[in-house]
Amino acid sequence: MIDMTLTSRQIFWMMISMQIIMTLLLTTAPAFQTAKQDAWISALIGTGIGCGIAYVCAKLNLMFPGKTLIEYSRVLVGKWLGGLVASLYLIFWISLFGLILQQFKMFILATILPFTPPYIIVLLLIGVVLYLTLHGVGAIARCCEVMGPIIVFGVLAPVLFAINRVDFDQLLPVFVDSGAFAIFKGALPTATFLGDCILMTVLLSFVGTKRKVVRHAVIGVLVSGMFTVLSVFACLLIFGYHVTQGYPYPFLIVVRSISLSGVIENLDAFLIAVWIMSVFVKLALYLFVSSYGTAQLIGIKSWVKLVWPIAAIGTIMALIPLNYVESSIIIPTKLFVPYTLPTLMSGLPLAMFIIAIIRRKKTGAASAGK
Repeated sequence: MIDMTLTSRQIFWMMISMQIIMTLLLTTAPAFQTAKQDAWISALIGTGIGCGIAYVCAKLNLMFPGKTLIEYSRVLVGKWLGGLVASLYLIFWISLFGLILQQFKMFILATILPFTPPYIIVLLLIGVVLYLTLHGVGAIARCCEVMGPIIVFGVLAPVLFAINRVDFDQLLPVFVDSGAFAIFKGALPTATFLGDCILMTVLLSFVGTKRKVVRHAVIGVLVSGMFTVLSVFACLLIFGYHVTQGYPYPFLIVVRSISLSGVIENLDAFLIAVWIMSVFVKLALYLFVSSYGTAQLIGIKSWVKLVWPIAAIGTIMALIPLNYVESSIIIPTKLFVPYTLPTLMSGLPLAMFIIAIIRRKKTGAASAGK
């Protein structure tokens, strides 16, 4: 049975489940390298940008109830230009699906299974992702409702366990060593990772009652961003930016350092398990949105038929031999931050939102004139 219905509360848990872990693991190191001890300010700014993107996407969807970005982009800018816009988003989502698989493979090889053949890791994950996706977006949402609280606890608990080791002098001096430009530049990776809430331009079309959907969408992104800020504080107050900026996963180092009387140790294994949960639902969402959107674009009634070929494309992309620097630093910072953040994540949704407002005002004025 395929479940295709969502609630606004499920949107909240979907945003949290797919955003928290990857954002705090992959954006804290670039923030420390750029903004130094002011990285927490960068994370706050990035969170604000992410919430703005979520607000625009949610309000835009409310103007076209029951329609996805693939459909209303053609209404707003015409059949051909709208089709081009939709194609750009689908190419981006499919590419990101493969990249997330690639990052998952690299993370597992670097942390817990260094001698496992990469294709085994990829195939095992893609198998369970396929199973969940083929049961519909409602099944993914229910999975997020279960895993979301576990993910939140998995981040919050290590911070609480390490609270007795914080040194607030690590925050000083504020703004002196970095400056406004460096702080804003350090915010862009966080904003980019939170900007994947543009998936809502498809997901919100399945929400039945939309009364609180904007609130739940924005709060979901806000909570994800604030947990990133919390992880930055934890890394900074315990080790300082000089130490943390040299590690690819600073928060993982904090978790590994926790030892409570020799009883509670090795919490990094729990964090890795939580990270796998987050990647699992994130991949399922990207696979669903890519398959459903492609089916709408090319006019295929059964989106399920496209799940398999898109999953195969992502698997092939994940098996391309890349290292950590290429998959988790160069591609996000050299491609996504300068190009996709200002265009696909913020520029195009904002432009379509403005066009929709103008069209609505013109339609209202024309109706009043009659």
